[in-house]
Amino acid sequence: MRKKIFLALAILWMGTIFYMSNQPANISTVQSDGVINILSGVPVLGDVMDVLISNGTASFVVRKSAHMLSYGLLSVLLFMSIYDNYKSINKTSIISLIITFLYACSDEFHQTFITGRSGEFRDVLVDSTGAIIFLLIIILITKFINKKKTIR
Repeated sequence: MRKKIFLALAILWMGTIFYMSNQPANISTVQSDGVINILSGVPVLGDVMDVLISNGTASFVVRKSAHMLSYGLLSVLLFMSIYDNYKSINKTSIISLIITFLYACSDEFHQTFITGRSGEFRDVLVDSTGAIIFLLIIILITKFINKKKTIR
């Protein structure tokens, strides 16, 4: 049952990514600017955001962070939908990464048909980097949990 729930969440998340990628460039820019405004209002981040805004990198950082977060979360949801205690963590991670990579490729291809957007292979690399980082974290957590179970 748990695996089916995670699979459903992964599919819903893929739909969310597709929906966000389907937005024309002007709407995507408004969304990124909204995030920048929110982050600028956070006292701890205010000075950092001022520097990023003044040198024009704020939008780049927000967009690429969104890519990494989105595909990192997708890879974890896929991992959780595939993994069980009897399967290899490494195989599960590789399968999750491959599916995430292929979805990122298809998403970038999809963006070539959207007004003002373009498909960029570097975005696939950013997406895959987010997936790798999140998968490394879930591997460490899973190994820690499994180790605790064997100690009991």
